[in-house]
Amino acid sequence: MLEFIKISHSYDKNYILNDFSMRLNDGEVVSLLGPSGCGKTTLLKLASGIEKLQKGEIKLNDKIISSSNTHLSPDKRKVGYVFQDCALFPHLTILQNIFFGMNSKEISAQTNKIQNLMNEINISRLSDSFPHELSGGQQQQVALVRAIASDPKIILLDEPYSNLDSRLKEKIRDQMLHILREHNISALLVTHDPEEAMFMSDKIGVLNNGVVEQFGSPIDLYLRPKSAFIAEFFGEINLFEGSVDGGLVNTVLGTFKCSKKLNKNKVTIVIRNEAIKLYAVNKAMSEIVNENGFIVSPYFGYVMETRLLAGSTLIHLSLKVNQTNYHIHARIPGLNFFHINEKVKVLTDPNQIFVFKK
Repeated sequence: MLEFIKISHSYDKNYILNDFSMRLNDGEVVSLLGPSGCGKTTLLKLASGIEKLQKGEIKLNDKIISSSNTHLSPDKRKVGYVFQDCALFPHLTILQNIFFGMNSKEISAQTNKIQNLMNEINISRLSDSFPHELSGGQQQQVALVRAIASDPKIILLDEPYSNLDSRLKEKIRDQMLHILREHNISALLVTHDPEEAMFMSDKIGVLNNGVVEQFGSPIDLYLRPKSAFIAEFFGEINLFEGSVDGGLVNTVLGTFKCSKKLNKNKVTIVIRNEAIKLYAVNKAMSEIVNENGFIVSPYFGYVMETRLLAGSTLIHLSLKVNQTNYHIHARIPGLNFFHINEKVKVLTDPNQIFVFKK
């Protein structure tokens, strides 16, 4: 439905997008992740027509809307835009903001739909209020309704939840996803939050140095990352270095299988924090292996520190090998029952270990 074809774009001769290509299909929600300055917001501005394209093509329903010599104005693209700061007009009421830019015929045709939307997310009572009288979450809800008011083919979302607290963020994004599905609206979401991207998206694109380093479903990117850069985006990790011999790589956490194509190569080993499991030293090793099929470290760990998080505990471990101390992080579900300086057995889930050529 929306297609970026070999997009290149620069500011002051510095390319922020370089031969970028991606397709968003009808009814899909696609998220763009990446470090600051990688071109995520620039893509939204180019898709909306706010900024003119320098090189490449952008198509909407197979029609060119932007190229080096074509530029369809924003008001003719049928594209909604939800800005990070909501961008509501302070001198207009909420209803006036929602219908801004629409003629009387369009307003008449959309009134029932807008009223139903406002009822659905419980903001109908705010119709005659002004933006400064609303909370941040309410302003974001209004911005979403405004974006949908003109029946857009696609909605562009530029970090719409970044200014909300965590509980409100969960509520608003759940409402937004429900509305997008109900009205079969495609969406392109820019975010820094991988959890948000996984919750909202059918597909995720991770940008790095102006190109898509990996594009696919959330489960593809989480379980089959193509690089350490991708793996690190979807959870905290432990990094090790090693060499591959006979399709095996040795680490302080054990010996792991990897592709024989990496034989004789130096590699980076990525192990997710949640892949590491800890057991008291008095637990039978045969019981542990049979129960989990995990790889057992030949070394004992010692608990350095614990931190209770939402739904899990982060544990700092020390593993001493000869004269070297390895500092490792493990995230275990629920509450922690280990004590500082306690000696523990350390096991690792081989399905959450990724080996990449350096």
